[in-house]
Amino acid sequence: MNRDEQLNSRRWKISYTYRCTCNPQCYWTKLPGRHAGGSGTFLNDGEEALGMEAAAAIVADQYGHVDIADIRMWQEGDEERDARLALNRRQEADEKQGVHWAMGGAN
Repeated sequence: MNRDEQLNSRRWKISYTYRCTCNPQCYWTKLPGRHAGGSGTFLNDGEEALGMEAAAAIVADQYGHVDIADIRMWQEGDEERDARLALNRRQEADEKQGVHWAMGGAN
């Protein structure tokens, strides 16, 4: 799948909770001693075909997360895809104009 096909397709995402390894433990976690995966992480290279547990293990290993649980995997909806594509188009337009995140206070 080329870049345009990947951008325009509805991508798979995964989310899970994992053990807080911070010292001292974070006090703001919703589940005591566990961090939540938030809005999810995009899966790449067909990882969704491996199943939830295997895909979560790959992502957790990439981020150094341990003791994962409460795994969810889903395909983004049309609205999420459209918002992601709109953001990508805005970022590309900004880059063409020489505007980027590293400008700091210059804006």
